[in-house]
Amino acid sequence: MNSLRRPHHPSELSPTRSLSLIPTTRSLSLVVPLVVPKLSARSLSLAPLILALVCAFALSVPTLSAADPLNIRELQHQLTNGAPQSVADTLAQQAELQPNSPHIQYNAGVAAYAAHRWEDALVAFDRVETLNHSTLVNLARFQRGNAEYQLGVESRSANLDETIARWRAALDAYQVVLKNAPGEPRALENDTFVRTKLLNLLMEEARKADDQANQPNKTPAQRIPDLRNAHEKFSEAHQLSPVNPEAERGESDTKNRLAEALKQEGMRNAQTPLSLKSSRREPRLPEVDASKLEQGISQLEESQQLRPGDSQVEEALKKAKDRLADAKVKQAETFLALEEQIPITKEKLALLRMAREQIDHALEQSPNHQEAQRTGEEIDRRMAQVHEDEGDFQEQQSAFSQPEQQAMQLSQALDHFQQASELRPNQPRLQAKQEQAEQKLAQTLDKLADKLMQSPGAQEPMEAKAARLEGAEQALNELQAIKPSDRTAQRAEQVGKELDGLRQMLAEKGQKPSESPGQGDPRNGAQPMPAPPQWMVPPLDGPPRINQPGNKGQAPRSAGRNIRDY
Repeated sequence: MNSLRRPHHPSELSPTRSLSLIPTTRSLSLVVPLVVPKLSARSLSLAPLILALVCAFALSVPTLSAADPLNIRELQHQLTNGAPQSVADTLAQQAELQPNSPHIQYNAGVAAYAAHRWEDALVAFDRVETLNHSTLVNLARFQRGNAEYQLGVESRSANLDETIARWRAALDAYQVVLKNAPGEPRALENDTFVRTKLLNLLMEEARKADDQANQPNKTPAQRIPDLRNAHEKFSEAHQLSPVNPEAERGESDTKNRLAEALKQEGMRNAQTPLSLKSSRREPRLPEVDASKLEQGISQLEESQQLRPGDSQVEEALKKAKDRLADAKVKQAETFLALEEQIPITKEKLALLRMAREQIDHALEQSPNHQEAQRTGEEIDRRMAQVHEDEGDFQEQQSAFSQPEQQAMQLSQALDHFQQASELRPNQPRLQAKQEQAEQKLAQTLDKLADKLMQSPGAQEPMEAKAARLEGAEQALNELQAIKPSDRTAQRAEQVGKELDGLRQMLAEKGQKPSESPGQGDPRNGAQPMPAPPQWMVPPLDGPPRINQPGNKGQAPRSAGRNIRDY
């Protein structure tokens, strides 16, 4: 067997690596054996990039005929003599032609690796794992670890975080190999090599960040980012090598110093005076600027997590949270006072929900805050009153409306009464109004369904009939949800069967039953569709909306963040 030398690439192969050609008399398939000779401490041990010709029968892969366009000896010659790009192109093309051949995919990955196309190599090795070949899966994982390492080397000057992530991925790949093949020497060797490189990198970066944090005349605020970076790197290094004393000391030291810097900066920010600011989106809504106070609380909480038991931090944190709760209550009271000046129901509810949200935030900071509890009760009372008033209005208006409009108004009235009852559950008056609106809505839906089930005439277009029956079906479904009965269920089933037949006929004509007016193919006899009944927009069974109450459901309290959203 002849041996040819391949040019050395830094951080890849040792200068003594060679590529061997193994001749056979049978049809051939390319594979790469996993043989890693010893390397110096400065080089990564990688599987040699050898295009070895082995018996296809032994490998149980499709054979390549003599007429196959792949010239094995030529590919071997090109790779050995420093032309890996051409080999990678050829094998990449062959991999696309034989996507289910794990050996072709594996060789394409090795050739891409030799050509320094690390990402392409990862893709190819991932394909081998997907194909789950019993022999090649572990080889592909090993080679994937090597490619991840090389990508980390490339990114080191531009993106240190990517380097760390890539080298961690390489270690993960080696660990999987070792889990499946305990004690595998090549995986152990590369795992040790990459682990050492990553440890040295983490320690180097940790020392740099620590030195930056120790510069004189830096304030606690300026030290925090450097100390956090140093602590993270020392912690990662200690996790990577638990027996490394410098990593352990560095982790402990930077943890204490970071906790102290966060404590000092947190106490300072927690004492920053509060101020009012105008919202750029809604100038008439003054907001309390508590950003510094919130930052201080976050810093004190982090300090407490790093160093539990500091009584000064505990006391400062409690005071800061009480102060923030006070600010949230004041903000809620501002919204509450402004609500009385607004005549439009949806905007009144928007402000009240925003006020409720502020109270919720206050109680998160200080659960026993009495003023927050009292203001929250007042907000709930006002929201219930607004809902009740709007429900009364919609119910009164429904008496003068046509069935479609009447159904929509009664549905909204019922929704308002339900939300008012949820806010004030011990009010019999609200329960009575809810039951009355529900009864009226049921009667209206029953009449509306009867009306829509009746054909207006023999000349009704098929599309208009489908829209009419869809309205009837929706009315009956809503009626069944409110007041179930066998009669309603039977009518709904009848309408549903008729609709199914219409939809089938419309589908055969190439139209949809809910096409907008003017749509459809005129050659198929399409007629302009009438607009859907007003009560159908929005649907009666649709979810609640912020600016228009939906059907049966309390509007979410977290919705009212800004009045312009409503």
